[in-house]
Amino acid sequence: MKQFRDPRLNRMAGYAIMFSGFGVLAFASAHPGENGAVTLFHILLFIISGALLVFSGIWMFKTVRCPHCKRLLHLKLYNIDVCPWCHYPTDPDNPVYDLDQRGRNP
Repeated sequence: MKQFRDPRLNRMAGYAIMFSGFGVLAFASAHPGENGAVTLFHILLFIISGALLVFSGIWMFKTVRCPHCKRLLHLKLYNIDVCPWCHYPTDPDNPVYDLDQRGRNP
């Protein structure tokens, strides 16, 4: 199975999962039960939102990496074109992207 190596898309997927977790948390917080009671439904929504938030953090730390040196790239909302560690491009559309550290195609 081919590894999906585009850190830009992995970062955006991680943020989409994270924001959906915050959305579930906001929904659970905005709709209290009768007389403000916490029901099993609310507990289930809090568990789901927590699981989404934890999964998004793990996803981003494992997949937002340089495809060449495998070091962690920043997790900010803007994209970078060049790895700060090995100075190779992280954009798969760049012709230098498929070269290895010695300048050869793998």
